[in-house]
Amino acid sequence: MTKINYSEEFEKMRPHNDHEVKGAINRLVNYKEFDVVLSWLFPEIPLAESKQNLLEIHTVEDFQVKFMHKVVNTIINKTSSGLTVSGMENLTPGTAYLFVSNHRDIVLDAAILQVILLDYGHKTSQITFGSNLMSSPMIVDFGKLNRMFTFYRGGTRLELYQNALLHSAYIRNAIVVLNESVWIAQRNGRTKDGNDITQSALLKMFIGCQSDPLQTLSELNIVPMAVSYEYEPCDAEKTRELYLSGIQEYVKSKNEDLFSVISGITSFKGKIHFSFGTPLNTFIESLRPEKFNQNTLSERIATEIDRQVYQMFQLQAINYIAADVINGTSVFSQHYTPVEYDHLRKYIEKKISPVDGDKQELTRLMLKMYAKPVENSLRK
Repeated sequence: MTKINYSEEFEKMRPHNDHEVKGAINRLVNYKEFDVVLSWLFPEIPLAESKQNLLEIHTVEDFQVKFMHKVVNTIINKTSSGLTVSGMENLTPGTAYLFVSNHRDIVLDAAILQVILLDYGHKTSQITFGSNLMSSPMIVDFGKLNRMFTFYRGGTRLELYQNALLHSAYIRNAIVVLNESVWIAQRNGRTKDGNDITQSALLKMFIGCQSDPLQTLSELNIVPMAVSYEYEPCDAEKTRELYLSGIQEYVKSKNEDLFSVISGITSFKGKIHFSFGTPLNTFIESLRPEKFNQNTLSERIATEIDRQVYQMFQLQAINYIAADVINGTSVFSQHYTPVEYDHLRKYIEKKISPVDGDKQELTRLMLKMYAKPVENSLRK
């Protein structure tokens, strides 16, 4: 097995540094696709002025504070009923955390987190950036300006193992050595069926080759995080993928991820809520008297992350209605009105209408997507 040169690999993976900002922004403003992005975000500002404002940015922090903060708030104002936040009292400014989050939107989950961190006096975090999403130079530059680091996807069994070691070492270095927080999804890819589940393999990756797993995990300051959108970003697209996956092998079309990014950003999301859970260090230390192998330990901690996510997820009328419809009951009727019930029926009909396939099955899959968080919230 080839020995990993960590310092060399970290250099390839890392976000842009300040001295690279000028070159990256110069490239960004010359991409025609980026003109479309700027025009949609800031239609009231002449394109040339938006570009000039960007060209006056010289550091990664300024890019976050002067540009991305405005961008994300613009998206929230244009496409949602507002953002609420809970659990910030669990975090201490100046401390680096590993945010392990459910994952509902390719870009917005992490982008909104950055705005919240800034608003509450924290430094922005580094963000995992799946290599499968690095489909164009524009996306790479934009991602690395947003403190994203490369997270390798796919490969042979040996490559997967080596990449897990590399990811583990990179995350540990960011948090323990550089004192920088990191955001990572609880599983590969977005949740498409509404069932947020932390992969135990993720915890094994965090541990890596360290001799004391509990100490290693404690040093990462893991914080569960729950992202809740009233209207699921890309719900029709996710339903279509689930439907097709049930009858054939699903193969993504060219630029499908890019289209999902655009759809997730521009579609209406209703109420958005971000919640930060209790850091896991006390829970992890409580496990020390027991003897666990790595598999069991990872499963126990993954289960605790899930428990917190399920309790923090902010349920809306649409979730309760879907749960009653899918089960043929009225158990949760106190959580919604007849008007909201009728709205959901029309909403799903509108969303499913352009999707090819058995409409009854497509409707069932979308209802299950919205109902699953209710079912999970009832778990003890």
